[in-house]
Amino acid sequence: MQKTPIRELFWQSGDFRVGFLTFGGGITRLEWTRPDTGSAVDLLRPSDQSAMESGNPSYLGCFPMVPFANRMAYARFEFDGKTIAVPANRPPGPHAIHGFSSREDWAITKSDDEALRLETRHADRHQTGFDYIAWQEFRVRDGFLEWELGVKHLGQGAMPYGIGLHPWFRASEDVMIEFAANGCFNTDEDMLPVAATVVDLGRDFSSVDAARRYRGLDCHYSGWDGAARILWPDEGVGLAIGASTRLRNLQLYIPKDGSAVCLEPVSHVPNVHNRIDFKEFGDVLVLASGQNLLGTMTLAPGLIED
Repeated sequence: MQKTPIRELFWQSGDFRVGFLTFGGGITRLEWTRPDTGSAVDLLRPSDQSAMESGNPSYLGCFPMVPFANRMAYARFEFDGKTIAVPANRPPGPHAIHGFSSREDWAITKSDDEALRLETRHADRHQTGFDYIAWQEFRVRDGFLEWELGVKHLGQGAMPYGIGLHPWFRASEDVMIEFAANGCFNTDEDMLPVAATVVDLGRDFSSVDAARRYRGLDCHYSGWDGAARILWPDEGVGLAIGASTRLRNLQLYIPKDGSAVCLEPVSHVPNVHNRIDFKEFGDVLVLASGQNLLGTMTLAPGLIED
């Protein structure tokens, strides 16, 4: 039987066009129309057909992380006197990464000139206790894109939640980045945080710097002020990134091949479920039934002034 091609869907509002998939809630592209030429600029790394059919969210332009972000050691944690086991979803490694919802079905619950809203339902009351509805909502306001990610707990007992967005911003040889944070983490060979430390010169982006100098860097930052910039000087385009209070941790990943720049606003330190000593730097939020956790990333592209 011939495989049914994955269908890329689109939503457009103002100067923005969003491509997305209902499987995984993945974003395949984000285009912005520049005002000087009227041409489209890819802000995220655009996805080709093979990326969309791969089933791997990391090949797309962005994906949501719910109910936890980044890595969790050995795919388990202790909560309320119980051991909670979650799927180890990056074989052959023993750890869990990026939560569940980037590999589940999402439904379009709103798509009009005002907003695009995607929702997914996860009900696992007996094995893990995670029972929730999660959503992404996109709105264009005054020249910028507002991207909300939220989760509402529906289970009877309380559970710890974390969220995050994993955008793969388009890279070029000259792409530059800038953000300020007051701390970061050393990691072990599995990229799990092992010690909180200061931001040293090899991980400091408080002044704009070329991403190519840091290829292979994968680092978590705490005490982020919620603002970042990406610049494409040869194209004369810049992107201001903002994050709401609940998304004030930042994961930076620059692949060794320089194919993208990942600036990931997240709500907590990776593996904080298992590291009490890291809670002060960004903890998960324990939600009772009916409570929610939400955060917003804003993207404001513009032309770089000479």
